[in-house]
Amino acid sequence: MSKYTIEPVKDSKAWNSFVDASPQGTLFSKTYYLDAAVSHWQMYWICKGQQVKAGLCLVLHELETSVILDDLVIYNGLLFAPDGEQKAAKARLERFAITEFVIAWLTEHYCDIALALAPQFEDMRPFLWHRYHSDRDADKFHLDLRYTSYLDIYTLANSRDPLTSALFVQLEAIRQRNIREAIKIGASTMLEGNGTQFCHDYAVLMQHQGQPQENGKLRRMAHLIDQLLNDGCAMMFQTGIPPDQQPIYSTVFAWDRKRAYYLFGAPAPGASSRFMGTIAFWDAFCWLAHQGIRIVDLEGANSPQRGWFKLSFGGDLRPYYQVDKHAK
Repeated sequence: MSKYTIEPVKDSKAWNSFVDASPQGTLFSKTYYLDAAVSHWQMYWICKGQQVKAGLCLVLHELETSVILDDLVIYNGLLFAPDGEQKAAKARLERFAITEFVIAWLTEHYCDIALALAPQFEDMRPFLWHRYHSDRDADKFHLDLRYTSYLDIYTLANSRDPLTSALFVQLEAIRQRNIREAIKIGASTMLEGNGTQFCHDYAVLMQHQGQPQENGKLRRMAHLIDQLLNDGCAMMFQTGIPPDQQPIYSTVFAWDRKRAYYLFGAPAPGASSRFMGTIAFWDAFCWLAHQGIRIVDLEGANSPQRGWFKLSFGGDLRPYYQVDKHAK
């Protein structure tokens, strides 16, 4: 019999506090984010006696027979309690044992399982070793290596001129040129916009790229943006250019107590200024830094063009994993 137990979370406030404390906790596991982003989700405590050792955050299929990924929930899955005064070796062993326990519980209760683990989830061995000697592919978890970039924007808050900050110095030369050009012509960024407006621009962008978006997803995105704006944990930035500050690019960033997260970005239909994405991100970084935010998760560096653009701001590269297991 396992020394661990699992039980549904009934106290949202306690859960959100746990997410803040957990190294693997992110905005995407907060109850208010999940409420706004998806229809079916569940949270569990993993306990040892009366002590909470971990939390489990799942996005569920509408029939609640499968654990699924969702484009709007970037990280979820298993979140560990802080190690506290535990020795590092013992804490690592316990995290391993908890992960094995959770895997056994998941495979007993769900036919198909997919999780998007945070970059701070380091030990993938329990997933790799599950049913290690089985010849059946359906018995095994499959790991998809992904990347994101963390950018430290702290120096922007302490620089009288952002162009003299340590962050500006570390930018790729093309980003520096883009920012200077945008400033020279009088580009400016305002804190305005809403979900419906943004999703219109986003739909046009994706259609142009040959990836038309379903109306249902666009409605969910718009609802999520508006809800986060109303909750005071996100900001939409709209960059414009003279003569009348015509909008050329919009971005949406959200935050929790650890860091900010880039959620969405899109040019205005017909906009073509070569600096528009760069100055939109840069102005958002400046605003976020002055709100006391130090780190921005640029959320995804998983295609050549997007990855190059995000990494050109000088952030580091962080691996994370999506894991899945399917019955057939």
